[in-house]
Amino acid sequence: MTLRSLISIIALLALTGLTACGFRPLYAEDKGGDSTAADMAKVKISMMEDRIGQLTRSVLVETLTPRGQTSRPEYSLDIGLSEAVSELGYTKDNEATIADYILSANYRLSRISDSKVLRTGTLRARTTYNLVESDFASLEAESAARSDAARNLARQLANQVAVGLRSGR
Repeated sequence: MTLRSLISIIALLALTGLTACGFRPLYAEDKGGDSTAADMAKVKISMMEDRIGQLTRSVLVETLTPRGQTSRPEYSLDIGLSEAVSELGYTKDNEATIADYILSANYRLSRISDSKVLRTGTLRARTTYNLVESDFASLEAESAARSDAARNLARQLANQVAVGLRSGR
């Protein structure tokens, strides 16, 4: 028996073991033909305040409903955002040289028909950016960090929505 055939047999046994433990792909169709991706398009995303909320919501809408939002949503996603900035890395003159930006979200995914909460929790996205002598450069770095955090947080939220929809069936 060659090494290649031995590896093939081990891989086949490992895959067989995954089905025995109840593993099922997150985005696969179930026996009834329903899929998590189709359910994700039925989620109504709440409006969020501030520019960072708009950025987060835009990425989330693009991720969950790439073909556009439905006129009859079945699920509701409520999100509350909070931001925190802490300055780190001080010079001899006690001036910060780096900042840590944290964007946090408290979310709740629920079914609209019966108000059943499918998933709730808190997520965080963290980025850092340099603080330099130029105010313009520091503001641009902060803006880029906020945008990056919003995109990261939206992707995390989309994953949690998928998990919530999958387990809520």
